[in-house]
Amino acid sequence: MVDRFLVWMSTGVVIAGVTAAVVAGAGVAMATEGDANEGGGTKVSESVDSPANKDDSAPGTITPNGPDLTGEDEQGDDPAGVEPDPVEDATDGVLIDEDALDEDAIDGDGTDETTGEDLTDGTTGEDLIDEEINGAEGEAGELGEGVEPTENGTGAHQDGVPVGGSQIAPLTRADIDEFGPVANTANVEIKGALATDPIDEHASVNVANSFEEANLLDKANEQTENPELTAVTFATSAAAPVNAVATATPLNILLDVIGTVVFGLYGLVTQLIGGPPMLPANSTVTVYSSRLRIDCGCAPGEGEEVPVDFYIPENPDPDRLIYLQHGFLAAGPWYSYTAAALAEQTNSIVVAPSITSNFLSYDQCWLGGAPMHQAMAGLFDPTNTALADSLSATEYDGQLTWSQVVLMGHSLGGGAVSGIAGYMTDAEIDDRLAGVVLLDGVGMNGEMTDDLKKVDPGIPIYQLAAPKYMWNMFGVGTAALIEARPGADFYGVTLAGGSHVDTMRGGNFLIQFSQQLVSGFSKPQNVAAAEILMVGWVNDMFDGDRADGIYLDSGETRTIDTPNGQATLVDLPNSLRRPYLLNFLEPFMAGSAGIFTLQPGCLRETTGTAATCAPSVAA
Repeated sequence: MVDRFLVWMSTGVVIAGVTAAVVAGAGVAMATEGDANEGGGTKVSESVDSPANKDDSAPGTITPNGPDLTGEDEQGDDPAGVEPDPVEDATDGVLIDEDALDEDAIDGDGTDETTGEDLTDGTTGEDLIDEEINGAEGEAGELGEGVEPTENGTGAHQDGVPVGGSQIAPLTRADIDEFGPVANTANVEIKGALATDPIDEHASVNVANSFEEANLLDKANEQTENPELTAVTFATSAAAPVNAVATATPLNILLDVIGTVVFGLYGLVTQLIGGPPMLPANSTVTVYSSRLRIDCGCAPGEGEEVPVDFYIPENPDPDRLIYLQHGFLAAGPWYSYTAAALAEQTNSIVVAPSITSNFLSYDQCWLGGAPMHQAMAGLFDPTNTALADSLSATEYDGQLTWSQVVLMGHSLGGGAVSGIAGYMTDAEIDDRLAGVVLLDGVGMNGEMTDDLKKVDPGIPIYQLAAPKYMWNMFGVGTAALIEARPGADFYGVTLAGGSHVDTMRGGNFLIQFSQQLVSGFSKPQNVAAAEILMVGWVNDMFDGDRADGIYLDSGETRTIDTPNGQATLVDLPNSLRRPYLLNFLEPFMAGSAGIFTLQPGCLRETTGTAATCAPSVAA
């Protein structure tokens, strides 16, 4: 993981560095790409990236969950010279008392000629909670028995507006059509159901932030042709997802904009330098590039498309799928050699998506965000066809028919697949999870431990680690695994003298050299040993045994032969450390994770149920 240290750098340093890299390395990257695609029997498919499929959520873009930056008028802003709509002004919990209405005192345009008072209570638009309207019995728009509005004992609602102190004209369909989408949400308690005729009975209605989107009027008309005199409320069914987004402050919006600019620029530069996935010479694997739909967001239908690469062996096992997740500030194509080796030696289809590292995104739909981990887990739901649809959009003529998946993640990608495994367990689809392989995996804020605790102890989880040093946050991923599974007979191994990027192998020379320069150069024998360990563990996970992999006894050290020489494996846990210039930062590492939780995010507590506003932490 080429990650945490770069986060601590200032935005100016990041931009300056990547810009310099473009100038110095673009030519090298292009030349490397051409050589790899033309030689050695490598087969690389064309990317599927039509204009209609462009990724608006590539690193640094604002997803549909993000704050509204359109500049549309806030609720209560009316054009000069136009009388405000009574419904629009009677917001933020104002109760309209029917008994206080004097129809003779109200003219046709809805203004109160008797008092001349504005019906608004000063709504500021602070509430941004967007809820889908559902009946009390669980069906959308069904009118159920409600609760009388609460009072604070002073004759006024809790927002300070006196009960029965306002008057309003009957609400018509024309009023609603004129009302249009509302920029912000308010709780509007309207006297009567929404219909074209004057209303005679009390009704308390929670109006969504867009009448047009919620189809409130149509739903009410479908359920009741003649509204009764019952106090009603629209309740949320426990099985229906709703949109719940935390209030966006100016700071939230500013951070989102900064993240969009910085990570957008970073993404463009790394795409230019990194290029498409490249395969080793004489590889029998074919790679196809496409787009993958990930439903990250609280409201139904929200989500984004991300770049994804599929590595297909000559004779893939239809039951085997490997999900390979890159680390922070990296991209899927940077692991192309690793993915090709896994596909070829395990007969598995390897899927490697590229997820933004924009931790400043308001919706927290980034590599380390819990909402993204939850959405990734949804990819493996039997009813979700996103993976199959993505592959079918390429030139590949086969079918994606798998029954079990091995999750594999490098660095912060290891934290991500830990989150995926946890959410698969929550969604009761962990019967499709064959195992988890952490490639020097890293998590933050204790969430990795919590996620791994959820996973059935019978599902193997192994860590392939480098010695402790800055780039693996001094072994926090290993510590999380051990804490989550105390007493396990095998946690994984450390490659003696290893580097954080031993498993991060690709065909772009400039990318490879840069990551080695930053994280420490890998020993050839450790790179070969890492491949042997990964392949053996994955095959055993799919087979449900320990026939092919290497498993050490507690405290054991073992030397193995590789094509590049002898490598030394040490059982986890151990005290091995790698010397590194920046290791003096260790005392500051624990508190540094807070920078990744500046934005609130929005998380569905369980798949298919109500969403809640929650701080989204890296896992």
